[in-house]
Amino acid sequence: QKSSKPASKTAKKIMVRNVPFEASKVDILQLFGNFGKIKKATIPKKFDGTSRGFAFVEYCAAKDAREAMDRLKATHLYGRHLVLEWSEDRDGIDDLRGKAKRDVDAMKGLEEGK
Repeated sequence: QKSSKPASKTAKKIMVRNVPFEASKVDILQLFGNFGKIKKATIPKKFDGTSRGFAFVEYCAAKDAREAMDRLKATHLYGRHLVLEWSEDRDGIDDLRGKAKRDVDAMKGLEEGK
């Protein structure tokens, strides 16, 4: 179970859920960049190039990540309430690879059913 509470004082990476599909990386950088230097921001995409509806924001400093988490927990973007959670380092690429594989498998199943 993920939490809005950091596992340690050194947590720097935030998972942003409920990101509007029309939101861009620039939107995320502008919103989260107000709280400190961002090391990396990503909006994972499906195999067809559309957004998955969540993002990762990693700060250079843990204090900046904590401030962003505290100040943006009630924020809306394009009318959608952003849900912020602390992300562990293992979240990300392995999780995304698994989801992408499931998407591809689902599409193969649909094509075979035609």
